[in-house]
Amino acid sequence: MTARDRKIRRIVAVQAKLHQLAQWELMECSAREHELQERQRRIIESFNDGQGMPALAAQTASRNLRTASVEQGALAGAKERLTSRALAEARKLKQVQRASEAADREALRVLDRHLLDDIIDSAAKRPREDAHMTRVEITEGEST
Repeated sequence: MTARDRKIRRIVAVQAKLHQLAQWELMECSAREHELQERQRRIIESFNDGQGMPALAAQTASRNLRTASVEQGALAGAKERLTSRALAEARKLKQVQRASEAADREALRVLDRHLLDDIIDSAAKRPREDAHMTRVEITEGEST
């Protein structure tokens, strides 16, 4: 394995980790979004229970709902950024994987070329027995 091959493999490994990290962050963001939606649902359900809520509790619930709404807006922007980052990391990973595959194919071609050269060299160096016999037979045929 050449130094270039080791570098490419290291780049592929790093890019795979970056892609995995981006996906993990996106999953965490989705989980936070789900928790926030659940929190908003519980607050709205408490308003809709039909039982009269004390004014102070209603104000607190209203503030919590507004805060959750603002958080959800910020979270939506973050999720959009994380999604685009995850897609970019996926593209980069695919690109370095293709480069690695191309390097592997090239290394295989070089190896095949060397093997073929060795076979040709060994065949060229070895005297051919049938070629010697043909000359002898031709010489004998001319003398009779």
